[in-house]
Amino acid sequence: MHRELEMESPVVLEMKGKSTLLRKTTDDVIVGQTREKVNEFVYDYSYWSLDPSYPHFVPQEQVFNDLGKTVLEAAFEGYNACVFAYGQTGSGKTFTMMGTERAPGLIPRICETLFDRTVSGSLKKVSYKVEASFMEIYNEMVRDLLLPAHKYAANRLKVRQHPKHGPYVES
Repeated sequence: MHRELEMESPVVLEMKGKSTLLRKTTDDVIVGQTREKVNEFVYDYSYWSLDPSYPHFVPQEQVFNDLGKTVLEAAFEGYNACVFAYGQTGSGKTFTMMGTERAPGLIPRICETLFDRTVSGSLKKVSYKVEASFMEIYNEMVRDLLLPAHKYAANRLKVRQHPKHGPYVES
């Protein structure tokens, strides 16, 4: 974002409620057109979490309340749960998933709530089994992010298809 601000680039993306608006810049508009071209995409959730001064800013806590709590409830009901972030480089996936020390993302918040709840459940003689994986798919390669960084290159994971259970990552 800093580069775009320094270049005084126009804002072409805006989030309002469940909508994401994409505005065509003057370079994208056909010569002679006078109206601004805006494409609207509607999702279950659409978050602006880049600039806290923006009126539609959504903090990490709200993202967790909207998405993380639902994932946790499903897991505690016995379902497998998954959080998946997809998008182009620089779009905020890592920030949303990991956050910062002052504004933890989905993964730290989910883990904290998950383990707090399992500890309180164990006091009631309930047992839990937690299995977790943390992977990245980048340039068509799957990496296990729970491995030390120096082992990434040596550990080329393969995606396989199980006839009954569907896709899985080998190893």
